[in-house]
Amino acid sequence: MHILNAPSTKSLKYAIRSGLIKNCPFTKEAINHAEAIFGPYASRLKGKSTRPTPKKTYDDFFSPPEELYQHNRSITVFIDHTEIENAKFLTCIDTTVRYRSCIPMQNLKTDPVFEALDKIFRRYNKAGFQVKTIKSDRAFIPPTDDMLDNMGAIDPTAAEDHEPTAERNNRTLKERVRVALAQLPYKVVPKVITECLGRQAAELMNVFPQKDSISSQFSPQQTH
Repeated sequence: MHILNAPSTKSLKYAIRSGLIKNCPFTKEAINHAEAIFGPYASRLKGKSTRPTPKKTYDDFFSPPEELYQHNRSITVFIDHTEIENAKFLTCIDTTVRYRSCIPMQNLKTDPVFEALDKIFRRYNKAGFQVKTIKSDRAFIPPTDDMLDNMGAIDPTAAEDHEPTAERNNRTLKERVRVALAQLPYKVVPKVITECLGRQAAELMNVFPQKDSISSQFSPQQTH
């Protein structure tokens, strides 16, 4: 088999049976015994084996009814920054879809805040929504003075007051992250783990339908 450059077992048996190999002392029964004792020819397996056919994938993408969007294209978002354990986040939730975002930031300076907001707004724009009003604490105004043209109308709270919707969103996300941290078998976790848990908390909450959303049947993830 090695000299013949590893033909198939069937071809080798045919060659021996038909006398194509002169003065060959082996029989097809000897080939069967060799395979039973030593297994398949290793070099042939390595050289001729092909990748098995992968399982077919199906696209299970579902598009909610267009009627849900007809009168809900313009939305209002509530933004705030919060600190969970050892990580800083920009949080966001809207009153239409009830979609939550939790974007890690290195600090609260203008550039990181703008990058986080850009990620959030791009997601809304991709889904066909347009952010008309941004509500936030007055403490959020200083880093956004240079962004007014790109962000739309900012509606800050009164002095020394807090945006209740954003605060409630922060509290809910903090609870979910602390639950996840309590499930870990570690007493101390690095900052990057906390950031991943913050993103995951928001993403998983978007999986379930929200009672105050535009639909009680479709989750924010489906409608966003």
